[in-house]
Amino acid sequence: MDKKDGNVDISAMEYFFNPHSIALIGVSKDIRKPSGRSLNALLKWNYTGKLYPVNPHYMEIHGVKCYPSLLEIPGDVEMVIISVPAQSVLAALQQCVVKKVKAVVLFTSGFSEVGPEGKALQEQVTQLSQKNKLRILGPNCVGLVNLSNSVMASFANIVDLKPVYPMSLGFVTQSGAFGTLIFAQAVQAGVGFSSFVSVGNEADTEFSDFLSYLLTTPETKVIGGYLEGAKSGAKFRKAAQNALKLKKPILIMKVGRTRAGARAASSHTGSLAGDDKIYDAFFRQMGIIRIETLSELTSFVIVHRGGRMPAGNNIGILSISGGAGVLMADKCETLGLNVPEFMGETRRILESYLPPFGSAKNPVDLTSAAVAEPEMLGRCLRALVADDNIHMIAVAMGFMAHSAPILAKDLIEIYQSTTKPIVLTTYNLSSSDVIAKAIKSIEDAGMPVLTDHLHSIQAMSTLAWYSAKVRCAENIKIDKQAIKPDKEGEKIIDNPDALSEYEAKKILSGYGIPVTREALATSADIAVESARKIGYPVALKIQSAQITHKTEAGGIKLNVVNDAEVRVGFKEVISNAKKYMLEAKIQGVLVQEMLKDGVEVIIGTTKDPVFGHVIMFGLGGIFVEALKDVSFRITPLSRVDAEEMVSEIKGYSVLQGMRGKPSVDINALVDIILKVSRLVTDYGDTIKELDINPLVLFSCGAKVADAMIIKK
Repeated sequence: MDKKDGNVDISAMEYFFNPHSIALIGVSKDIRKPSGRSLNALLKWNYTGKLYPVNPHYMEIHGVKCYPSLLEIPGDVEMVIISVPAQSVLAALQQCVVKKVKAVVLFTSGFSEVGPEGKALQEQVTQLSQKNKLRILGPNCVGLVNLSNSVMASFANIVDLKPVYPMSLGFVTQSGAFGTLIFAQAVQAGVGFSSFVSVGNEADTEFSDFLSYLLTTPETKVIGGYLEGAKSGAKFRKAAQNALKLKKPILIMKVGRTRAGARAASSHTGSLAGDDKIYDAFFRQMGIIRIETLSELTSFVIVHRGGRMPAGNNIGILSISGGAGVLMADKCETLGLNVPEFMGETRRILESYLPPFGSAKNPVDLTSAAVAEPEMLGRCLRALVADDNIHMIAVAMGFMAHSAPILAKDLIEIYQSTTKPIVLTTYNLSSSDVIAKAIKSIEDAGMPVLTDHLHSIQAMSTLAWYSAKVRCAENIKIDKQAIKPDKEGEKIIDNPDALSEYEAKKILSGYGIPVTREALATSADIAVESARKIGYPVALKIQSAQITHKTEAGGIKLNVVNDAEVRVGFKEVISNAKKYMLEAKIQGVLVQEMLKDGVEVIIGTTKDPVFGHVIMFGLGGIFVEALKDVSFRITPLSRVDAEEMVSEIKGYSVLQGMRGKPSVDINALVDIILKVSRLVTDYGDTIKELDINPLVLFSCGAKVADAMIIKK
């Protein structure tokens, strides 16, 4: 188990979910107490392994022999559930070490959540775990359950709930109470769980460890989670990558969207990269579905268990209500789904079945005529299925006793004739057994059935997005080739001193990133000579690692057009810089070419404590300063990552060309982003932050006009 490479020892995690024997230290006879609920649940749901209650005050509990200590149990014990006071936990864990226990579920609270003393105690638990390779869940957790084999290592009320089939959802939560509420409400909505884990304080095992394990279990098809913050970005990333390969969606309810957690930094990137923006970028990059509500989770699970993935974003809508159809169409376009108007043969067929006052456009409005003629639904649905331009279909239809059998028969036959996702939205307002039976037969045939129009569209949109990420992931390759800088650049980056703009550009240039033609001048004469070689007009810029904001220091002169202006400008920027910061170490003045009209963008990196280096991209000027129109990705990047972060900013149309202006060189921009990614990946332990601001883009090529690298 290594937090740097993200690997998780799955074999060690196995003992939490499939132990052949369980001991319960501190168990109580009172099933109303947390210490008594787990044993009661294990017995109630017929756990088939060996059970060993441990409590010196009892001879037996619920008919099961009770032992005075763990060490007096004959034979091996694979998992132990501990529910003793905090001051007794270390002694109990020491017994687990002696007994060679593999996994411990630690219910006890009173650790890092209560203050310094509790934190110190938790650190001892962590050290004991690491030293003895004893895997611990918790402390301060409500435990875990594995519904497939009745491992009920929890005291929460979820152990009393009857399982729902199919049991396809695995769930990991950093909030015990809220997590169990989600469990109960999801079960009520008809979603079955394979496993549930409350990680508590994560003294040893953490959120991502259980994500990684649940991916290996065949019964788990979808993983949900409640997350406040990940401990290891590498583990989280590895789990997400594996999930995409296995085509097992991860849906996370991540809390903490405010900027309260944002970190201040010297660069634009650091100041703009709040915690939530980085998590948001990570989720998009890794194909993790971010959810806000429980209905997003339950609706998606129901739609996903249909087992079908759409080939694209085009959706056909078939509704008995024109109003419902319009509502669904609006939601589709809001979420990025396409609702193309039906044309050609599809349009002709639909018009032949619909009444004159119906609509064959998209959404298709069956009107109330479908109540008297329920066969109309099947006829129109077959036309949508046959249309190759439609990738998925949403059906909104009310059922009545006389029409229910006909509707069910047609829906089942059509659903089984195609591989396109089809979702039915309906509800049963009556107590009719005929309607209930019809809807049940549709569900049994595998067609997803929901009761809310917008939830259906939300789930189908999410499925389409996820399907695209899966297809894309099959072709993604991270370029791990290290492009080392030239000898001069390598010497600069290895130097412990802070870097000036001139030095930062040398490093960038060594990585194949194009920079402006420029030269460092230490005298007015050298500045004039350099300007002549570069060609007028030029810019003059003070060079000092201590002066990061050259404009504020009066250290920049632009559009200098002749020798005389160079001499005056050289002296002026030197003088201004000394007045601005007397102690600054001045290297000289950078003589730099003036770039012709182009589009200015910014590329930057900052070091996130969880995910490592994060790259930001955005348009320059007001777009980044005031509008904060930027995108983020976690390094290392693939080409697809770089392309996505360029296209997702609101100002992307500026790059594509507006008002007669040509498009900028997007390929050159993407190449530069990838080279920055490689640079900070190669020198992750040296570079703290990097800003290219601006990078000037042209119709062909690009050049770095200014850059800053902040070292640790």
